Amino acid sequence: MIRMLSVLCVLVLAACANPVEQTRTVDTRPSLTVANAPAFSTFSVDGIGIGKANDFIGRAIRVEPGRHVVRVFAEDGRLIHEETVFVSGAVVRRIVLPGAPQ
Repeated sequence: MIRMLSVLCVLVLAACANPVEQTRTVDTRPSLTVANAPAFSTFSVDGIGIGKANDFIGRAIRVEPGRHVVRVFAEDGRLIHEETVFVSGAVVRRIVLPGAPQ
């Protein structure tokens, strides 16, 4: 009987958990995405290489509000697209390349 009572007390105490508090921070910085990028092209923002441009089709990169120079380079390193954009707020700016280079 004592064993059963002590097991019951342990179960009751285990069921009484403290409340869990969660704090979430909302990131309201603007972001950039790329559309119509050729295969194996690279993407840079303000001279900083970000990665393959195709990786940012449907995925965005967060940037600070303000003016940014966006460049897309071909696989061999040639500049195929350059655009200066201004972003602010929680906007998602889509960089659309005019077409694949010849």
